[in-house]
Amino acid sequence: MDTLITISRTNKNSDFEAVKQVYYQTWCYSYHGLVPESLLNNLDPNTTWNPKTRWNNTLVALENDKIVGVCTFGPARRKKYSGFGEVYSLYVLPKFQHQGIGKRLFQAALDNLEKDFASFYLIVLKNNLSARAFYEMYGFQATTDYIADQTAFGLLHEVVYTRE
Repeated sequence: MDTLITISRTNKNSDFEAVKQVYYQTWCYSYHGLVPESLLNNLDPNTTWNPKTRWNNTLVALENDKIVGVCTFGPARRKKYSGFGEVYSLYVLPKFQHQGIGKRLFQAALDNLEKDFASFYLIVLKNNLSARAFYEMYGFQATTDYIADQTAFGLLHEVVYTRE
């Protein structure tokens, strides 16, 4: 790859409209066939995501100041995992996938979490086998904690992965 990708932490003035576009484009590409098509058809980058609320715990991958990937992280959101650090999301624009950008973002998020937490977890779609294999490369293991997330457009089956 000839272009230089840098990893940076966002601030209150970051381009969160571009972050929404990364979420939107990645969902439409990566989750096709994994989630109900009606869910993908009803995504709206302006209302589905509000990344500015996580400005202090978001990392972006930049190519010439253009956001091409995003990883969010922080303290556990689920009571069952109180005291854990959580990786909330990891998305890389389709044309930038399989170039090591996701690995760099994910490792940077883990490095940040390790400052405050000894154990980590994340939630992944049960049928997203490539994402599951990716997390397993980092020592995360599937738990028996399965989540059935009812959306207006159908049921999403998710599994919790931990690394302790």
